[in-house]
Amino acid sequence: MNVIFHFVLKHGYSILFAALFAHQVGVPLPGPLFLLAAGALAAGGKMGFLTVVGLTIAACVSADWIWYEAGLRGGDKVLHFMHRFTRDPDFHDRRAKRTFARYGLPLLLVAKFVPVLDAVSPPLAGISRTSRVRFLAFDAVGATLYACVYGGSGYLFSHDLDRAAAYLSRAGTFFLGLAFAAICIYSAQKLVRRCYFAPEPRVVRIAAVDPIECGNPVDMRSGIIGGKENGK
Repeated sequence: MNVIFHFVLKHGYSILFAALFAHQVGVPLPGPLFLLAAGALAAGGKMGFLTVVGLTIAACVSADWIWYEAGLRGGDKVLHFMHRFTRDPDFHDRRAKRTFARYGLPLLLVAKFVPVLDAVSPPLAGISRTSRVRFLAFDAVGATLYACVYGGSGYLFSHDLDRAAAYLSRAGTFFLGLAFAAICIYSAQKLVRRCYFAPEPRVVRIAAVDPIECGNPVDMRSGIIGGKENGK
């Protein structure tokens, strides 16, 4: 952690943006640790906290946008490419699709706290043909939460970053559970509202037609229509 801290201290905002962008694209770099270091430097006056948050949002959204466009154009091939090193790529593809179909775009709010979910959520949004505006809006909110949690932790625990990193690794499950609970409550409210305010089904009433008025008198006893026997 100290190595990353001094690295960010030496190179400043440029290395922060590059590291976070590369992390979101898929390069195995510890993006959260760079963000923790930037938060600690902001506490010491070496960096601006709002600038750190803004750069984090820009880096994450721009990288996620690349994967969104890949999913939009490549479809399932992109998702299969991401799972190519797993034991059963088809199973992981189906599970990712089921998860996204169940929770939808709100997954982007918590995806950055879960490594696997963070990788597959942007291309899944593209595969599902989500509009760019909606994707960018949800992804920006998720990136803001990510920047505030990790950057804010670095700011608060600037004198003990190793402790902050250990705390966040243990608290990740708690944040995920809390976020999923919020998503479930939001989805339940939408479902209840949709059912409660659903329009009543229209009943089509068919008026009885008097055959006499139609100029076609019917004698039900003899089966004679209009004075002629049926079939004659």
